[in-house]
Amino acid sequence: MVLPREHGTWMMFFLPYLLGMVLSGANWQHLFFMIGWFFVFLTSTPLLTIIRKPRHKRDMLPWVYKYSVIAIIFLLPILWLKPILLWGGAVLSLLLVVSVYFIKKRQERSLWNNLSGILIFSFGGTAAYIIGQGSLTKDAIMLLIITTLYFMSSAFYVKSLIRERKNTAFKRKSHIFHGLLLLMPFLISVPLLVITYVPSVCKDFLTPRKKAIKPIIIGIIEIINGVVFFIICLYVLR
Repeated sequence: MVLPREHGTWMMFFLPYLLGMVLSGANWQHLFFMIGWFFVFLTSTPLLTIIRKPRHKRDMLPWVYKYSVIAIIFLLPILWLKPILLWGGAVLSLLLVVSVYFIKKRQERSLWNNLSGILIFSFGGTAAYIIGQGSLTKDAIMLLIITTLYFMSSAFYVKSLIRERKNTAFKRKSHIFHGLLLLMPFLISVPLLVITYVPSVCKDFLTPRKKAIKPIIIGIIEIINGVVFFIICLYVLR
């Protein structure tokens, strides 16, 4: 099978969706949509590979078809029941165009491209919330903001440890972003949410950058932090 190689994307897929599902009240529609959404997620790998390297089209195109068909089979019943989700599809299409733009410009590592991808995954949580509640609510939008900010903080942190480890200016930007992260809960009038970001902020400020850290260690740190974020969000938002 053709699967995403970036391990962080798996966390970005499951965490927002599970949060939206649990917080809105899980039902059978969530299972159908999650399977469909998962195969949309899988479709992105061969599709973007074709865009990056057209010579692989012959190998990748069958996987695009297979994954897409399965996604449509599971998504159609939910879209029929919750047509409001079609608006989300329109937004996701625009974000996909942004990703294609950065691929063509050979700037996939750009933080703006990271933001586009993160928004796509975070919309999964919003969709799950809509399925549970039946409509787009303030809480669904708040969940989108919360998870987007969390994963952007993760993007800053990981870049500052790997590609930008020797870039003191980027490390400063990462610290500034994490510092501002603590202000956001107060700006959206949910001050208790500041607790969800404290582990990420501590992680960013306390991790030394002088020596290289193995990617597997960084991955383990991110998984642990993601689980902590998930648990705290459930406690604060329920």
